[in-house]
Amino acid sequence: MKFLIVWFVLFFHLQGIQKSMHGTLELFPDSILEKEDKITLMEDFSVVYQSHIVLEIYNPSGLTHATTKLPEDALNKIQYFEANIIDLVSGKTIKKVKLKDLKSISYQDQISLYDDTQIKIFELEGIALPARVEISIQRSSSSNFFIEDWYPIMYYNQKVRKAKLELKYPRILGLRYKEQAINSAVSEIKASKDITLNWHLEDLSIIEFGSDEVIPVIEIAPQRFSLEGYTSNMASWEGLGAFIAQLNRQKDALPLNFADEVKQMVEGIEDEYEKVSVLYTYLQKNYRYVAISLGIGGWMPRPANEVVATKYGECKALSTLMKGMLSEVGIESQYTLVFAGDDHKPLDRDFPNNKFNHAMLRVPLKDGVIWLECTNSFLPAGFSGDFTMNRDVLVVTDKGGFLDRTPDYRQQAYNSIETIYEIELLGNGDARLKGLSKFSGFPSIGYLHLEKHGGEKQRRDYLNRELGGTGILIQNYSIEKVTIKEIPVTLINFDGMIQRFGQQTAKRIILPSHWKKLDPSMITNGVLNWKEEYIIRSERAVEMESNESNVKIESDFYSFHLESKVSSEGIKISNQLEINLPADASHETKEKLVTSINQEFLKHQLLLKKLE
Repeated sequence: MKFLIVWFVLFFHLQGIQKSMHGTLELFPDSILEKEDKITLMEDFSVVYQSHIVLEIYNPSGLTHATTKLPEDALNKIQYFEANIIDLVSGKTIKKVKLKDLKSISYQDQISLYDDTQIKIFELEGIALPARVEISIQRSSSSNFFIEDWYPIMYYNQKVRKAKLELKYPRILGLRYKEQAINSAVSEIKASKDITLNWHLEDLSIIEFGSDEVIPVIEIAPQRFSLEGYTSNMASWEGLGAFIAQLNRQKDALPLNFADEVKQMVEGIEDEYEKVSVLYTYLQKNYRYVAISLGIGGWMPRPANEVVATKYGECKALSTLMKGMLSEVGIESQYTLVFAGDDHKPLDRDFPNNKFNHAMLRVPLKDGVIWLECTNSFLPAGFSGDFTMNRDVLVVTDKGGFLDRTPDYRQQAYNSIETIYEIELLGNGDARLKGLSKFSGFPSIGYLHLEKHGGEKQRRDYLNRELGGTGILIQNYSIEKVTIKEIPVTLINFDGMIQRFGQQTAKRIILPSHWKKLDPSMITNGVLNWKEEYIIRSERAVEMESNESNVKIESDFYSFHLESKVSSEGIKISNQLEINLPADASHETKEKLVTSINQEFLKHQLLLKKLE
């Protein structure tokens, strides 16, 4: 969606910081910054941005600090750009750059495949250091639907001498802002028609690369706003929802012949979820994801009749079509906005703002609410994985909107692996293998994606890597998809060989009691129920040095149960690992837990005594 363009640019700045040539940060900053910014809202809802930046650069890592990316499209225009590069030693001007000199590229991202945005780029290349760069910019937007946030510090390892912001807006429109880590009081000047806010910051602390220090920012949001003639009030979530409802009005109406076809698809089906699943599967099989973000099209969905005719659409269009299909069979659903993907920021419920990049559906059924990710082509209805998991969302209604939250999927049913291995030990330490694995919820996703999109080589490589431990070579396999309500389940039958499964000595064979290692990717959301059962037989006569073992471990975040015994079937080993980390556990915490558990696995090996 187009309103994210500038956000992505700022995110690029903050994430793209480089270290010094020696790989560590030096005490001296990569650049020293002075900046003055003015943001002026007009009564016609347009916004003017003016910036004057002075940058002193002392080492090559600071060259990227001068990079400037300016979006231009139907809503955003660049009126003026000038950059002067000055040699700090001689004081001479090295180069002057005007707007016409900037290179231009088309903007495309994971969201929009068709977009009318061009990015004008200024970069420093081949400049002798130290250098001083003076940049002046004026831009405008015809809409205040999205007002850029203000960052006094643009890069890590950058020293800010001075940073000023002047924010001016008409009383009749209003404006809201929220400060984060801003250590300067705002001053306010009130005129008859306008209010001007000023911030003046000096001598800001350098934020080092990799630091978890809070980045200073002033978030800015409109009160009354307009986009291409559609107006509303963003002082409440209901007001923002009412605006989206305006854009969506009557867009979900289906062509009459297609409406009849939809009814026929679910004829004779009584269960609500089954109806949803049938229509959702039809959408997945017959419509392609193609995003269009041209002008207001970045927020307004295409009408359902156009989507039916063309057989493609982006998140807004496919969600709207699905909404119309459900309505045709008597099932209510609600268009919903969310910030999807890995880079999401928590929504501030007390600061209504347009911080969304994706649309989906909320479907309140008699048995509970389910959520439909209408751009996914292989997951079952009601399960969207971690793409939109555990997020605050804006649910749009005919009269406005309200906040809700998507599921966190932390129940064991969504995080379960069960495997039965039959292993025949050979005399050389290799083994023949048969197995049946059941992956439920998150562990199933990789296999479902593989089954739909992977070639034969990709499948075999993936199965050899994921189905067991080291040395496995899958020879034959079958993949079966099952859905237990909205929980995706993958069943895999397989057989093959294991190289050097047993470590042999003169008198013993040492076997792993837990063959496959735990990996951080297996606990994406901190929960796992992992069961394994081994039936081990040997072509050579062996016996266990200890007939039975029973190990139970209880820890703060996991429990582990290992049991081994001799039975008529052979040597039977059963493992069960249950993990339940806090919802906010960091990636570092997960990695440490995985290392600890894998070390625990290594302690418990099975000793077989060779019989003469």
